[in-house]
Amino acid sequence: MRILKKEEITNYVSDEKLRSFYNDTITDAHLNERLAYYSYLKSNTSSISLDKPSIYYSIYYWYVQFKERYFEVYGHDAGMEQEGFKLLEELDDQLEEGVNWGLIEKIELKSV
Repeated sequence: MRILKKEEITNYVSDEKLRSFYNDTITDAHLNERLAYYSYLKSNTSSISLDKPSIYYSIYYWYVQFKERYFEVYGHDAGMEQEGFKLLEELDDQLEEGVNWGLIEKIELKSV
């Protein structure tokens, strides 16, 4: 199991395809990039040739990256926090062994 970083994601998808996941109303380039990585992974779980834990923990990793940048740019948003809880529920449903809370903590603390 591994977390897909930027360089690895670009092995699976072209820059042009990633840009299709950008949100035109977001002017911050870093925020849009993180949204694209998260959205690409979330939209392509079945077509990426990796183990399920790598895909789903990578989705969570990029969600956290997006969320933290969003808070820096726009301020705290309770709806964004709620989305994170929903994503954790999805991980729990999708992964046979359930959520690895130690890994989630590492992702949240940026020690991955």
